[in-house]
Amino acid sequence: MNRGVLLCAAGLHMATQSALAPFYPKLFREAFGVREFGATGGFLMVCQLAAIVSLPLWGRATRRYPLARLVTAGQSAAVLLAASLALAPNFPTFTVLSVLLIAAKSVVLLAYPSIARSHAKGLFPGVLQYVAVLHGASIAATLLGTVVVTVPNPRLALPLLAVAELALLLLLSAVGRRSAGRNGWAQPPAPGTQSDKLKLAYLAAFVLAYAVAVYAVRPYFTEYATDGGTSTQTAALLFVLPHAAVLAVLPAAKLLRAKLGSALLPTALALGAASLAWQAATTDPVSLGAARVVFGVALGLSQVALDHRTLSTAGGSQSYSLIATAQTAGLLLAPLVATLTAKADLTGPLLAGAALLTLLALLTPTERHHPHEHAPRPRTPRRVAGVLARGESSAARQDPVGVRVRGTDQARSA
Repeated sequence: MNRGVLLCAAGLHMATQSALAPFYPKLFREAFGVREFGATGGFLMVCQLAAIVSLPLWGRATRRYPLARLVTAGQSAAVLLAASLALAPNFPTFTVLSVLLIAAKSVVLLAYPSIARSHAKGLFPGVLQYVAVLHGASIAATLLGTVVVTVPNPRLALPLLAVAELALLLLLSAVGRRSAGRNGWAQPPAPGTQSDKLKLAYLAAFVLAYAVAVYAVRPYFTEYATDGGTSTQTAALLFVLPHAAVLAVLPAAKLLRAKLGSALLPTALALGAASLAWQAATTDPVSLGAARVVFGVALGLSQVALDHRTLSTAGGSQSYSLIATAQTAGLLLAPLVATLTAKADLTGPLLAGAALLTLLALLTPTERHHPHEHAPRPRTPRRVAGVLARGESSAARQDPVGVRVRGTDQARSA
């Protein structure tokens, strides 16, 4: 039940973050009379900065307080702030309230390790489920935004946000009282060795670059498609097509991981780079649609593979806050990269994303082979079984050819 509520919180966070984003200019114009073109860009930038600043602070807070209590506190603040948005008298007040709302809601991102690890079938299926929820929320957000834009005054839809936040708070509170326990959603210890910390830092930089590569292609895609002769409706469909492709490929991700192993991530990154180059080379709607589907397949496979690696390295919420902060920083940089590369030509963001994904494919960190969650556990040799039975130290637990045998719990989490 805890997993379901946390998944709802993550999905709602994604939906509310992206549903109104395309329609902020209209909202600011009709509600506050703000017509400056740069107002929306500045608003989105300070909101992303709020997430970057707040995530490490939430991560430090997990040292002292259970994650369940922090998520509930953040959600409580979100209800009040969401309700206040509809009453904001001017644009500066609306911006301040939005920044505080982003900061309060960002704590739910730190629940990702708990959501993924608590899946009954293991970490990788937990990652698959989380990614599916987020991309499903992106599709729902697109549909919601389309409905909102048809409302004469988009500000009238803001109270609905507060109602959704209140419903989620009540659900979080009810579940927290029944089953969260004194320790909340327990977290594994953070990486302790220097090598683990360096690996986590490298993965954080990798995640930042990945976010830039994937999201830099978004801001000018519909304009690129319509400039090529595609209708606005078709361009909108092409825009959302990769999210549908992600949902379609996720059921096959576990089988592909079993066959490719650690090669899944660089293979998916290379496929994504090729699909972006393909998109830059065509404006035909059918060919562009096929390229977008391939990009969605690559996006889904690379995201689950990368998330699985980061969660295997990041111990709990405190260490994962570095990954989440890096991803948010990538989301902040992506529009800047898109704007700079689109000045010369609208294919610029697509080619920049392709180049960056190619580089990441070449720099993919190596990963030790781990048994897959669905693989049968190997039989323990008699000599090792005897050592374990006598309770000798883990340093002495080796088979006749010197292969170290890990504990049962550690093998399951690999």
